Amino acid sequence: MFGLPLATIITLMPIIGILFIALIEEKNVLGIKSVALWTTAFTFCFSLIVSVAFDYSAKTITEEVAIFSKSPLEYKVGIDNFSAMFVPIICLICFICILWITKHKTRKIFFIPILLFETLAIGAFYAWNLFLLFIFIEASVIPMYVLMSQQKEKSTDAILHFMLYTMISALLILIAFILIYLETQTTNIKAIQEIGVKNTAVFWLLVIGIGIKMPIFPFYSWLPIAHVKSQTICSVLLASIVLKFSSLLIVRIIQPLLMGTLQESIHLVIFVIMLSIAFATAQLLFQKDIKSIFAHFSIIHLNSAFLIMLGEMKNNGFTFAVMGHSLLMPVLFFASHLIEKVYNTRLIPQIKSMTGGVPKNIKTITFAAFGCLISAPFTWGFISEILTFQSIVRVSHFYAFSFGLLILISITYVIHIYNDNFAFWKASANEIYLLDTHKKFAIFLLFFAIFLGGIFPKILLL
Repeated sequence: MFGLPLATIITLMPIIGILFIALIEEKNVLGIKSVALWTTAFTFCFSLIVSVAFDYSAKTITEEVAIFSKSPLEYKVGIDNFSAMFVPIICLICFICILWITKHKTRKIFFIPILLFETLAIGAFYAWNLFLLFIFIEASVIPMYVLMSQQKEKSTDAILHFMLYTMISALLILIAFILIYLETQTTNIKAIQEIGVKNTAVFWLLVIGIGIKMPIFPFYSWLPIAHVKSQTICSVLLASIVLKFSSLLIVRIIQPLLMGTLQESIHLVIFVIMLSIAFATAQLLFQKDIKSIFAHFSIIHLNSAFLIMLGEMKNNGFTFAVMGHSLLMPVLFFASHLIEKVYNTRLIPQIKSMTGGVPKNIKTITFAAFGCLISAPFTWGFISEILTFQSIVRVSHFYAFSFGLLILISITYVIHIYNDNFAFWKASANEIYLLDTHKKFAIFLLFFAIFLGGIFPKILLL
């Protein structure tokens, strides 16, 4: 594209920012954050140019690089429909995370891991070598671990659950990839897609490994713990990007290679997904932590996106829903952060018992966040749920009815929580808590994208 190896350039841009930050003194707070912001901003702009200029009707554009060309670890990257649409989301989320970091936390140890994580995530979405894809995905655990370890309180459980489940998932996926390589004698994903894979063990290894990453029942118990006991930035990166590696593996490996096997077991797969949504909904009703409520909704939304993929021939709706999840979750976790800043707690019983008020700007953000959560009309989530119904009804009217009932229960509960705890907040003249300008801008960008996608969904569903 444009005669340039754009996939490689975009992947390496955050590394350049890391090198510049490494040369800046720790005391130069403004310089560190400025370099990080400009790096992610330029990376986002370049990825957006690729997304706009990409021919979505054409086959995958692949760049061949001579490094290790005859090795199983051949460096092979390319741009397909899914990566062209999702990489700008990765860059935007990383930009917003850097924008959100306050001055007193402005240290290299916060920004370098985010930029390194951005490089690895982009590399994963552009990778077309089987083992290169695996390395990029699993290496992203390292910067996530560094960020989680910066949390002074409650980080041990989050790190333990995240690392343990990630390692189990990685082991299963690695075994599956080795079996694919032994059967096809190549690590070129395009070549593997043409050859095909007949080993059913590969299917089940990938289903379980990806199921842990998604996550689906009964493997999702680690996610709420990781969210609740991690700092806000870690929760945002985890929900918006790390969980999307499962979607990438589905689009790049499961669909092209094992869709026939998946269709043969479609009722079992849908049953498990519905079970995941049902259990997450049931557990949702007993949560007292606002952030935990949002974490369970994350499970519901992402599993709903998977239902879209099972019922449609193309990936447009699935990609749309996955992107919406990546934009919606940061709003919710940032809103939970603001609630905690005001009341020094996220527990609903404690919030309910408190008197006093909250500034109007935070009340507005909370109202908008809950509106997005219940998939209010003209939001990204609202369109995603319509697409879910359209897809699942092709398979079974019973599943469609069950899905609608579960969504209705969860939405009713969220409306109850908001009305009972937040709807009657009154601004207090004595209490002043203003959002920093950069945080207001970060939230505005997210809301703008969520409502833009809901108002003009056809732009992304072509």
